[in-house]
Amino acid sequence: MAVVILKHARAAKCFVLSLTVLVLVGMASSFVAAAPLGAGFERTLGNSAVSEILKQYGGEYVLPLHQRLWVEEVFRRLVGATDRKDVVYSLTILNSSELNAFALPGGYVFITRGLVNSIGYDEAKLAAVLGHEVAHIEQKHGVNAVFRQMGLTVLLEMGVMALDLATADLFRIASHTLLQLVNLGWGREAELEADLIGQTLAVKAGFDGAGAVRLLDDLFGVPSEDLPMKIFRTHPDTEVRRKRLEENLASYWSTPVVVRDQDVLERLDGGRNFPLDRRIDPTNRYVISLPLEGSGLQVFDQQTSRISVWLEDVLVQDFAWSPQGKYLAVLVGDEPQTQLWICDRWGRVTREVRIELAIADMCWSPQGNQVAMSVYGPSGEHVLVTYVDADIIFAVGEGLSGGVAWLDSGVYFENEGKWYHASAPKVEGVTIPNPVPQVLQKQRILSPSVVREGTTIRLTRPSLTMP
Repeated sequence: MAVVILKHARAAKCFVLSLTVLVLVGMASSFVAAAPLGAGFERTLGNSAVSEILKQYGGEYVLPLHQRLWVEEVFRRLVGATDRKDVVYSLTILNSSELNAFALPGGYVFITRGLVNSIGYDEAKLAAVLGHEVAHIEQKHGVNAVFRQMGLTVLLEMGVMALDLATADLFRIASHTLLQLVNLGWGREAELEADLIGQTLAVKAGFDGAGAVRLLDDLFGVPSEDLPMKIFRTHPDTEVRRKRLEENLASYWSTPVVVRDQDVLERLDGGRNFPLDRRIDPTNRYVISLPLEGSGLQVFDQQTSRISVWLEDVLVQDFAWSPQGKYLAVLVGDEPQTQLWICDRWGRVTREVRIELAIADMCWSPQGNQVAMSVYGPSGEHVLVTYVDADIIFAVGEGLSGGVAWLDSGVYFENEGKWYHASAPKVEGVTIPNPVPQVLQKQRILSPSVVREGTTIRLTRPSLTMP
């Protein structure tokens, strides 16, 4: 008898759950014009997994004060660039040495102390990580994946503001499904979408979009045992993701336009007719010249009064110091196999930029971290931009070539007697004021007592008194 009652109870429970889903679908049909998903349900669903995440990753970790303020400022700027206003975002540092970061529906973003410390104070890389996770929440990748897994995609398609009224059974199943999917990822397409949207969020917030590319480059150099395998079960191939992010950098630059400002034109023509002396480095130590015969660079060190040769046995066509004197850009080889080499200020090659195009001209960005190149070849003429510290190259001017200059307002390049201009996205560094205020405190003063005994004076042991 008890068995029969138990079977009836289970059947009733299944019936109630099925009926609940049907009622929700019916309710959803009346909310077609409403919001696509109840924000309350999404927040509650994400919150249901927070305690388990903290348990799995050793709880919450409190960063040192200045580092914590820096991380929070990067996160604050990213959240300010988001479109969703129905989400309250929060960031939690997990006490784990694992290199990992993920997001839960409803605005919960997590990053491990291991990944934060691995990134260091590179704000572009941190913005890339956090921007990627915020993008998952912006696009509702987590809750969509849960519904697909539960077979409730129809609710998403019909508009389900009524989910805020979901039953306990439905919510419990959704919460359990979410915990399973967190460890697997939201799927290949979701990761690709979050890559580009996260990069866009970072750029909108004033960070360099190249941070996403450099972050993936870092992953190539990390031993596989130090990476969480769950990241790569559903994530697309890292090289594919890298290429997409690199190519997307050009989309943040403005379309080249003809320069009509006479003051700018006079400045550009003046720089072309009277180029700066690029022989002397900005710190005024080295004087460099091309030898009359042979190869390499002849260097006179004004500090030691010695002459040496850099890049011996290398045919050098041209060279230019970065504005701060930290790097030296050198064009080497014969056309059409010209290459750009980046050297440090002691003449050691730090990067070789190999492209299958001839380089006609080059110039440094005012910040000294990028080089613009005017190139030409069978595929046409282009203006390319590359980074000093990363193998990143993208085109900002298709079909345009000639002289090239980089001013504070962007890159200028000459073509058929006209100057064109393309502006780069604005990058604003993170500055954190000293979080420890200067406090004036009362200091105790040691004041000895003076005792007169007849014709003598005796000093007693000093006593502590407040001023």
